[in-house]
Amino acid sequence: MKHLVISSVLSLTLFHLGQAQRAVSQDTVYVSDQAKSYLLFDHPVSLVDVGNPAWYEAQIEGNAVLVVARADSVPATPIYAVVNNEPFTGVLSFQPQPNSFYDFREVKTPASQAITGVNPRVLQERLRSMQTHLDLRYGQQQEGGITFRLVGVMHDLSATYLKFKVENQSSVVYRTDFIGFQRRQRYRKGFFAKEKEVTFPIEPLVAQNIHPVLPYSEGYYYYALPLWAYGAKESLLATLREESGSRTLTLKISPRLIRRADLF
Repeated sequence: MKHLVISSVLSLTLFHLGQAQRAVSQDTVYVSDQAKSYLLFDHPVSLVDVGNPAWYEAQIEGNAVLVVARADSVPATPIYAVVNNEPFTGVLSFQPQPNSFYDFREVKTPASQAITGVNPRVLQERLRSMQTHLDLRYGQQQEGGITFRLVGVMHDLSATYLKFKVENQSSVVYRTDFIGFQRRQRYRKGFFAKEKEVTFPIEPLVAQNIHPVLPYSEGYYYYALPLWAYGAKESLLATLREESGSRTLTLKISPRLIRRADLF
């Protein structure tokens, strides 16, 4: 009987240790109140819930969950989701400049290989050729001494190619983290309903020439995106993010501009 009690206590202790270890090893998802972060899964998400909905908001979009903080510097809170009838648990924590994507997919296939008919070598050659094209003024945003311009748009039969120019008129180096892309769609449910917006992340096929922009200088960035025919209520958003700073700039690229871009 004594051995049975000891064995039961040991099993219970190991169980609680295992539970504690799993809790400690939960994924932390950093979120800000300025932009959405996306949790990507292999299968559709059927349920999502946050510990304190007054601090964070979560929304299901197919195989992804969109999360955003409701205010600046809110406390951490747990997040629970059901993915393909399996539970997912994590912690939402505030950070001014979080990652845009948290990839929990088991099979992470590069976008350029996942889309049939796209040759990575051709993508790279197209982007290199855009370096020789003259800069055009398609749109710009300015903040903190940084000017973010779209200066080139072209298509072929499988991708859209973008050329960006970043001008640094400040005395602080701009260390680019990445340029994130989203497709924004406006919609209305019901004739008298208020128009709403939803955004979908876009994973670039190829990126070239990501480097810091020194003070009082300029730099170019080149991206290839999956080809998409944008409707009248859709637009492409390109967000320039700084690795060691908060100078974040977003360009809205109109569907008309994309549809009328030149072909290679």
